[in-house]
Amino acid sequence: MASEAISSSIMIIGAVLGAAVLITAILPAIFSAGETFGTVSSSAEHKLKTDFRIVNTYATESKVLVWMKNVGSVHISIYDLRKSDVFLGIGSSNYKWYSWGVGNNGNTFKYSGDNGGYWNIGETLEIEIGGLSIGELDQLSFTFTLPNSIKRSVVFSKS
Repeated sequence: MASEAISSSIMIIGAVLGAAVLITAILPAIFSAGETFGTVSSSAEHKLKTDFRIVNTYATESKVLVWMKNVGSVHISIYDLRKSDVFLGIGSSNYKWYSWGVGNNGNTFKYSGDNGGYWNIGETLEIEIGGLSIGELDQLSFTFTLPNSIKRSVVFSKS
């Protein structure tokens, strides 16, 4: 009877240790999967709340101005604006990507209208691209893309 008690005790101790090892191996994986799902849902929620509209355009022989309004339910950081992509097509063959920068060298865009480091809800932002050569009959195609892939496009002609 004593040998049965000892062997039962050893079996119970082994089962408890096995369960403890299994739990310590599985729980971190479960928690990290939960964090991943939380990050993905947070990113999707931010994309759903981000929205803007192109409200006006203007072009001369050498520059393009585009005004956009933040109509979403979140403000957009100045750093996200600086990481945004601008694409401008002039005519049918001259389509180019512009990054944020200062100056009118034809390779960058600049903006004005942010308030305190954010493009707040309801505010209008002005995008300017200079150093261009736009013909009288050229069609212009403008696309603005935020880093979270929200984008808006418009086709217009010189004013």
